[in-house]
Amino acid sequence: MVTVKEIAAAAGVSPSVVSAVLHGSRHVRMSEATRALVLAKVEELGYTTNFAARSLRTARSGVLAVVAPKLSNPVFTPMLDGIHDAAEERGYVIMLAEAMRLVDGSRMLERILGHGQVDGTILRPSADLDSAGVRSMLQRDAPVVVLDEVPDRAQPWLAIDDAAAARVATEHLLERGHTRIGFLGGWLRPHATFRPREGFRHINLRRLDGYHAALRAAGIEPRAEDVIESDYAASAGRAAIERIVALPDRPTAFVVNNATTSVGVVGGAIAAGLRLPDDLAVVAIHDIDVLADVTPTISAVRMPMYELGHTGTTLLARAIEGERISSQVLTSPPPELRHRETT
Repeated sequence: MVTVKEIAAAAGVSPSVVSAVLHGSRHVRMSEATRALVLAKVEELGYTTNFAARSLRTARSGVLAVVAPKLSNPVFTPMLDGIHDAAEERGYVIMLAEAMRLVDGSRMLERILGHGQVDGTILRPSADLDSAGVRSMLQRDAPVVVLDEVPDRAQPWLAIDDAAAARVATEHLLERGHTRIGFLGGWLRPHATFRPREGFRHINLRRLDGYHAALRAAGIEPRAEDVIESDYAASAGRAAIERIVALPDRPTAFVVNNATTSVGVVGGAIAAGLRLPDDLAVVAIHDIDVLADVTPTISAVRMPMYELGHTGTTLLARAIEGERISSQVLTSPPPELRHRETT
């Protein structure tokens, strides 16, 4: 088996430099050319990490837990890709779990919370941050980075700019000549399945803020009746739009607060005999593959979900190394409009 010392000798560097490259650490100073040379020698000599030995030496497992509300949600696919890539770059493997399954007494929760089982956790929460499983994760000693803004300012988090996404969507509709624009999807107030912390501007309210800001910047005062709450299912979008199209006075365009919901909105509008975008224009927040495959194709705002996952995992790795991590909003790349047939 090839050793770290043999890699170091072949590359003409010290073993500590090789170790830093293999662990993705930036604490050891070196040029990018040196880092590339070490990686080339690792590949050339066929080095593989002895994880059992490394765990004994470092008292770390080399495992990161990743918890998301629903792993099958296509919105999370690029985020998980970013997490995978960043973890692999730093020599970690990941353990996936759905937040809804992390109830008291579950084996998965015990594994995540167990001493030494995982080195840190990436948490993409649902709106309910007060579930027992989530509270337990946030209270453990191992680092946790939350991939959304949270009320607890002591808890490191990384969020995408949700207000900017809604602004981009609303401004696009304004540019297309619409002056009566609605906002549809997501719960804004407490609901049976939605229990936000009082006074906190959660993700749906931040998007509503962006929608309001774009309208006011255009000299249009938002109308409360044009904001429609629902859950995120496609069926909920279809049911909502079927009620809306029956109204004598309704918006001519909607910002839809979820990609899946937008599919139902478009389907419901077509079923009601509306022509898109002539009778109704639709822009979704979040872009997923199906939006470019349905007829008509659905305009959407691409959110930097890959970058969220990659940067969040990088921050977690730095926290595991002992660095203090500051909470931040991911501003690059910004939300980007994908103009399709529904506008």
